[in-house]
Amino acid sequence: MNDNRKAVPSVEEWAAYIRGDQSVQEREAYMEEMLLENELALESYMQALELVEAELPVLPRPEGFTEMVMTRIGGSETKVVHMEARDDRRRWYEHRLFHYAIAACLTLIFLSAGWFDKLSPGPEHVKKHAREASFSEELVKVTTGWIDRLKP
Repeated sequence: MNDNRKAVPSVEEWAAYIRGDQSVQEREAYMEEMLLENELALESYMQALELVEAELPVLPRPEGFTEMVMTRIGGSETKVVHMEARDDRRRWYEHRLFHYAIAACLTLIFLSAGWFDKLSPGPEHVKKHAREASFSEELVKVTTGWIDRLKP
């Protein structure tokens, strides 16, 4: 890109852009980008639009044009709503009740196979811990011992 392309187009160049002249056809994309990004370019464009306003064609019935656009927009909205309504239906395997049924069946299978028995420690492990004092009991002993030492 050369420096000429990076510069903000002048009011005359904007007027040529509005008219659709061939002289600015190679810079059209750049000029449209400048309109979106640069406030100074937008101001120059608005000035050029005021200068060229008399040369622009006039709509014969602006109300009719507005109505035509609104009917086209309204027609496309109903299609979008209709498509969204069709997408709301869930498939049978996406239903919550199906997932609960699968979870219940798997739980019953695991129970009958004895898999949950393997998760818990055996009876010898329980007896070993029954002989030992629990952590909370040890904590109470330490705390009461500390308080007894403070008392005279």
